[in-house]
Amino acid sequence: MFKSIFSVILFLGFISLSAQNRIDTLNIENYQVEVLKIPDKLKEISSLEFYNGYFWGNNDSGGENAIYKIDPESGKIVQTVVVSNAINYDWEEIGFGGNHVFIADTGNNTGDRRNLAIYYFPISELDSEELRIKVEAQKIDFSYPEQKDFNPGNHKTNFDCEAFFYYNGKLHLFTKEWTNMETTHYTLEVKPGKQSAKKIETFKTNYMVTGAAVDDNPISNTHGFYLIGYTPWGVAMISGFSLSKKNDDSLFNAKTKFSLPLGFAPQVGQTEGITIKPDNPNILCYSNEEFKHQGFYAKQSIQCIQSLAK
Repeated sequence: MFKSIFSVILFLGFISLSAQNRIDTLNIENYQVEVLKIPDKLKEISSLEFYNGYFWGNNDSGGENAIYKIDPESGKIVQTVVVSNAINYDWEEIGFGGNHVFIADTGNNTGDRRNLAIYYFPISELDSEELRIKVEAQKIDFSYPEQKDFNPGNHKTNFDCEAFFYYNGKLHLFTKEWTNMETTHYTLEVKPGKQSAKKIETFKTNYMVTGAAVDDNPISNTHGFYLIGYTPWGVAMISGFSLSKKNDDSLFNAKTKFSLPLGFAPQVGQTEGITIKPDNPNILCYSNEEFKHQGFYAKQSIQCIQSLAK
């Protein structure tokens, strides 16, 4: 019965996505998915990056003000990096680029935050072999000029944000829009202090975006950018996009590569982060928070899809 309901919902989702966005919808059953178990300390893993042979992630609101280095074979945490001058209000994403590590304290489920921030520090700080290190970060304080309502209610805001990446010298943010089922693309400059995020464009995803990754290597099999998230009825989704050839900051005017339903949250967990693992060829990996709801349960994990982006 559960499988039948799932099939019907996915079918309806295919129709909606294909009709509105002209996206090629793929079938997860055609791909091999490898699952990496990770410890209970990462039950709320909200981000995923791959750097120098290791996964990196962090927990969201209420978690430690730290990011964690994760062994890609065992899933164990092998290093903890504490940001000593930061508070984890709701860390939702990390990004590596421009010789820096970026941490997005941008989670805003209730739409009432006025302390949105990006922390960043030199990537060279990660060269330490100590099991636990402390770093100090610079801070970007920012706001959305378009936001006027700071009391919309829980899960009713379109100014939540859990996804970004560094690209072409800027930070590219993608909103998680609870009521619109769209994402709005903003940019920030990499400089400390107060900024207003610059609105670039809006794209109809038909799901709520929770993670983003980019590969700007033109000869890579994963060249392009990727979004991940889930629908209001709990279907996890990945979308792939070609990179725009324009010289401006717009991204969504290029060809959409694919859209792929991954399964229900009770099957895979709550999808949160996405990264590109530089194997040969590259593969896409994503993180899942622990999922508990009405008797359904899925443990936290990192999953990798073989051959998806070839």
